[in-house]
Amino acid sequence: MPDALENPIVLILIGAAISLVASVAVTGLQARLLRRNDVREASRASARRLTSVFIGERDSADSADGFLTEAEITVMSMTDRKTRERLAAVLRLLRERAMPELEELSGVRADRARRLLCEHALEVLGAHLRSERLPEVPGEVKQMLRVEEEALSIRSGDKPRPPAAPAEPISKSQVTARPRHTGSKASGGTTARKTTKAAGRSTAKAGAKTEEAPAKEGSAFWDD
Repeated sequence: MPDALENPIVLILIGAAISLVASVAVTGLQARLLRRNDVREASRASARRLTSVFIGERDSADSADGFLTEAEITVMSMTDRKTRERLAAVLRLLRERAMPELEELSGVRADRARRLLCEHALEVLGAHLRSERLPEVPGEVKQMLRVEEEALSIRSGDKPRPPAAPAEPISKSQVTARPRHTGSKASGGTTARKTTKAAGRSTAKAGAKTEEAPAKEGSAFWDD
């Protein structure tokens, strides 16, 4: 091995290989940085274009929803995921703001919702261009996002499911109390039977006396 390193041809080949590997690595790194810069510049250009669009929509007297399609395509080219999702939600609410169901459930009218959503989108775009943290979602926008699904279900004819009623407890049938047989009641029953028998006997005797009375009256002739 030391003899091979002393060979100038081997040294030239080793140096050429190292130079080639270094050149490839540097070229790939430069291409990656250039591509990242291009994507970042394209995203910033999209953000600036969206800024001008939202400013024009906010300051316009009449709402023109034709810009929404182009704005949605522009939003899809942005690299930051949070900014892309926030702006997509704003554009979706701008399409749905005139729905009577959404206005009734959220309490925000269409004109106010348009201005409010455009201002929030401008705040998000400004934070993205400055590489800052995204601002908080305003309370009215949160309310619109909260009732959006319910408004769409009512719009499509599917009424929201009513809350489930609590299950009623199973009512037990009343059990009729049965009289218990005691000694006193048994003796009472025996006394009642004895009284009935005595009454029957007295009634029979009275009937016999009544039948004997006419017989005695008929025998008065023989007494004479």
